[in-house]
Amino acid sequence: MTISSVYNEMFDINRQKDMRKFFLNIAIEGYKKSFLKNETITIDCDKTYIAIITKGLIKQFISNKNGKIKVLYLLQPGEIFGEFSYLGGGFDLIEGQAIKDSEISIIFEDKLNSMLKTNPTMYKYIAHSMSRKFRIVTMQMSDLIFKDSMGRLCDFLIRVFYQEGKKIEKGYIIDIPLTHEDIANLIGCDRVTVTKGLNKLKKEGLIEIDGKKIIIKDLRYLENYADS
Repeated sequence: MTISSVYNEMFDINRQKDMRKFFLNIAIEGYKKSFLKNETITIDCDKTYIAIITKGLIKQFISNKNGKIKVLYLLQPGEIFGEFSYLGGGFDLIEGQAIKDSEISIIFEDKLNSMLKTNPTMYKYIAHSMSRKFRIVTMQMSDLIFKDSMGRLCDFLIRVFYQEGKKIEKGYIIDIPLTHEDIANLIGCDRVTVTKGLNKLKKEGLIEIDGKKIIIKDLRYLENYADS
């Protein structure tokens, strides 16, 4: 079974579209809050909630006291955070930052409880979000344990295409404004390694870089790198 077939099933495009559409449709029920690019995501409240991204792009990460971070998720419009604390109780240590100007809609627990009673279908989409994040972290952990830096980089490109990308005439485009530092924090290596890896893939004709857009030109050959 190829990496592409695994990710194609794991991040089924129609299921993801349905989830994002559902949450965007109910975002009107929440309290809106905006964040500028690079601003830390803060929600001052002692209640649990679910926050829906309605605009922009947000990264979620964990960090230590020395400032080292490990990025876990990239959240685009229609995706959510806060669902683990809402359903599981307590508060987690995951932090957030806007990658570009962003807006969220916050629905607090009292409102959520009422909405779930009248629309239990919502449970399905919350569960989808949680299982999707679990799969992302599982694959990140697998890559860190079993793959070298080039394998992790190639696997990341393939995975992000199936999560966020789209097919175009020239190949498979990933149109997310990530710096090399962002990618390094996602795959667990340093910025220089990412830059060298991307340049190598570009030189071999496997990818094309247009600003911060990455176009995968040969998905199958990229899989060979990811499996090596």
